[in-house]
Amino acid sequence: MIDALASEWLKIRTIRSMFWALLAAAALTVGIGMLASSGTEPGSEIASSVSDNLAGVIMGQLAICVFGALAATSEYATGMIRTSLSVLPVRGRMLTAKALVVTAVGLVAGLVISFLSYAVGQSVTRVPAGLGDPGVLRAVLGGGLYLGVLGLFAFGIGMIVRHSAAAITTAIGAVLILPVASLALGDAGVTFRKWWPSQAGQSIMQVTTSPESLAPWAGFGVFAAGTAAVLTGAWLLFSRRDA
Repeated sequence: MIDALASEWLKIRTIRSMFWALLAAAALTVGIGMLASSGTEPGSEIASSVSDNLAGVIMGQLAICVFGALAATSEYATGMIRTSLSVLPVRGRMLTAKALVVTAVGLVAGLVISFLSYAVGQSVTRVPAGLGDPGVLRAVLGGGLYLGVLGLFAFGIGMIVRHSAAAITTAIGAVLILPVASLALGDAGVTFRKWWPSQAGQSIMQVTTSPESLAPWAGFGVFAAGTAAVLTGAWLLFSRRDA
């Protein structure tokens, strides 16, 4: 397994598009968070201040979807997947190694991005919110956890679809387009967004819980379960079909 992990880590390091995707995620999240934080009205609650600090996640997550999808599909695009399987024919071990590396990179990148966005946002806001204030540390940590799991979610979609453009489109559709489209459904849309995995997962970034959202850790649990379901589907298909 150590050799498999090292191999997958080398692949991620040598694919420039994945590096640029993570850099784009950081730029979008921090940049939008800074703009939102500079407009936080004096007298607003701490929850609003932190929400503005992390406002860029809504766009940064799209780049994370690109990262996760490419981690799965890049070998299919080049045909290298056949070589990889000839070196490591145990498909379950290969998929596990890929998922572990994507998770590690995604979590580290997500946490760095989230804390950086919070720090930059706090430097320009007129409503300070310290990490020691109730719910703030959990929300900022939650931003990193959300982005990390989202990368794994997109990776699972990529392993199912096996085509870069289709995987990226499907992942972005799942985390952004469907929730936005549900706004037209009234009360049914509220219920949909409450339980839809990616939307539920975002509740961990809220300092206070909205009546329209699940509790922070419950929502993150729903997102984790949805991601596990996608990965299970990916494993079933990867273990049964030709490369």
